[in-house]
Amino acid sequence: MLNNDSKQFKNVMKIILYISIVVILFVGGLLTGKSLKLLSKISSIENNLNKDDLGINEDLINNSEELSNGKIITIAAFGLDRRTSDETPRSDAIMLITIDSSRKKVKLISIMRDLYVNIDGVGKDKLNHAYFYGGPSLSIKTLNNTFNLNIEDYISLDFFNLPKIIDELGGIELDVKSEEINNLNKYIKENQRLLGVSGDHTIKSSGVQTLSGIQSLSYARIRSVGDGDFERTDRQRKVIIAMIDKAKTMSPIKLTSLVEKYIDSIETSLSLNKLLSIGANLLLGGYEIEQTRAPFEGEFNDSGKIINGVWYLTFDQEKTTESLHKYIFDDILP
Repeated sequence: MLNNDSKQFKNVMKIILYISIVVILFVGGLLTGKSLKLLSKISSIENNLNKDDLGINEDLINNSEELSNGKIITIAAFGLDRRTSDETPRSDAIMLITIDSSRKKVKLISIMRDLYVNIDGVGKDKLNHAYFYGGPSLSIKTLNNTFNLNIEDYISLDFFNLPKIIDELGGIELDVKSEEINNLNKYIKENQRLLGVSGDHTIKSSGVQTLSGIQSLSYARIRSVGDGDFERTDRQRKVIIAMIDKAKTMSPIKLTSLVEKYIDSIETSLSLNKLLSIGANLLLGGYEIEQTRAPFEGEFNDSGKIINGVWYLTFDQEKTTESLHKYIFDDILP
């Protein structure tokens, strides 16, 4: 029988997995030599990011007790649009994950990928192109410079690895709207061709149902139904939360097996110590998960702007920065 310390460590590892799924990262399982080796492998690229190159607002940290003592941590999460390992990716999804241990909240904030922003050394371009030009380091720097933030860590996962992981979870439960079905089935067929997935995965009816990996990926990519890319980011967050809910029903042994299988598809700058620290905080329990997207209502141009033949989402940078700071640091949602 496991002693209390062993049980506590197992719980920490499971909680790390739950929060890591939130940020599209899979770690966790039993506290064995194998699981620690997996965690160490995840953090092996920790030194790849030079903190001095990330545009971190040090004044923001120095003037906030909660930031300086690690009570509020924000991590950048990138879903990469990359079909092959040697392809230079763009960040198809960009999310800020704030872990607020003072208020016991995890905040998922989707950042619109088409925002017209300044990318250091490149000039004005779409936010998601920063990953193409300079990987996670330039992407984090662009987020910090644009919104005056203090992000220093990231995690990323190719979107096209998600179907296998979701299938390993046994599928996830999502509510498909009737108006989404045609567009969803179009993406399903397209993604099946790209990934070599056989069989009939088309959706036949609307309503709450368990979707397979290829169906879930396709659901997250819908952008021609509803409010365009705004509603698309909402679907992406729904997929992540559904994955968390499903992971909570799995045993540590199965979670460890899942991690071992797909560990190579993950990139992160989070160290083992940071992961364990996050897990220790979450172990206290009672954390609420909230979700939203930025820019907030009234802070962007609905029709965007075409510049040199390319469409961009233009926005009020000062207003959005103020709103993000109020939400992340003061827990005031616009």
